[in-house]
Amino acid sequence: MPRAARSQKGEIPPVRTRLRTCAGTTAAFAVAFAAFGAPPAWADPVVEDRPPISEQLPSGSASGTDPRQETDNPPPEVADVSDLRRDAYVAPFREARSVEYFAVAPRTLPREAVSAVRAIDGVESVLTVDAARVGIEGEPTSVLGVSPSSFRNHAPDPSATSDEVWQGVAEGHIALSNDVGTERDLEIGGEVTVAGGRGEVSLEVWTHATSGIAGIDALVSRERAVELGMPRGNALVISAPEADLAELHEALREALGEDASLQLVADATEPLVEGDAVPSSVIEQVIDHAESQLGVPYVWGGETPEGGFDCSGLLQWAFAEAGVSIPRVTHDQWNAGQRVAFDDIQRGDLLFWRTDPTAPDYISHVAIYLGDGMMLEAPRTGLDVRVTPVRTDNYAGAVRVNTSASRP
Repeated sequence: MPRAARSQKGEIPPVRTRLRTCAGTTAAFAVAFAAFGAPPAWADPVVEDRPPISEQLPSGSASGTDPRQETDNPPPEVADVSDLRRDAYVAPFREARSVEYFAVAPRTLPREAVSAVRAIDGVESVLTVDAARVGIEGEPTSVLGVSPSSFRNHAPDPSATSDEVWQGVAEGHIALSNDVGTERDLEIGGEVTVAGGRGEVSLEVWTHATSGIAGIDALVSRERAVELGMPRGNALVISAPEADLAELHEALREALGEDASLQLVADATEPLVEGDAVPSSVIEQVIDHAESQLGVPYVWGGETPEGGFDCSGLLQWAFAEAGVSIPRVTHDQWNAGQRVAFDDIQRGDLLFWRTDPTAPDYISHVAIYLGDGMMLEAPRTGLDVRVTPVRTDNYAGAVRVNTSASRP
């Protein structure tokens, strides 16, 4: 294990040597790793495997609503604040900024490319961050290395305004998403073994606070990212709240090139997939496949009958078995078709909820509607795939999947 300790004022503290072992689960974020030379274990860059955004955006689609709105939720719980040294400066929260796109590449993005993104009409803010898949307690997990002073302004409220959350990250601890922390039983104040390209370190879990970027399940400081061997400056967080999403996508693609992957983060007000609804005959196949998995255990990140399912993994699998491709991540499934009013939902529509207290506007759960007030879902750890009455608490809306998501 490499020594990650530095003791000078303002630098991250020595990593603790006590290791904590927890039962792991399969990866939640489907990624296609792009090689950069011979990458060491778990140091591959985060590049998601999802339908091209260009195939999801109709011409003239408008930008979405700002998901970083103030809420009445309390700030996320953090570990023992008396352990904070307060010797790493973190700027105060200034203003909430939206995130429209997350861009990531296998290697450090050229300075001229980042400058080109900043110059795009409508872009208000661009943050350079580090992105990689690392092992956390033996399970591959997508992690960002961030500068807390700037990233906090793009994070979901209520964590954005919590000084303690970002001070802990700045001092070398790790912030896990609410899903990873709770579903994998990685407790606040406990320690996790993080395996990066330069070996293993043990980090304290400082908080469970969702980043607001689909599929990103942990945050560390950029100093920690260096120690973990993560690529430096290979990802961008882009805020352009007034931009047309389709036009912005094309401008980003031109600025960053084909090696960069673009993930839509905005919660758009209009459907982002054109086309007619998937025919009812195909929907019946989807439901048949989903019902064939009744009793299969919920597994965080699961996407196969053998490995178990999480909520979005089950539905992606069921649609794929019927010849229809939908995105892997719940937030992206929310953008996979036509929004439907609650009174108009039909058999086969996808139902969505916002259940994450650390990111109240984030789409975090999905089920498929069966009719007569019933739905099928993979609910949470400890429960199997099941049929249950539709719940309305924290209900976000419904989507009727479009045929443009079908496989060619």
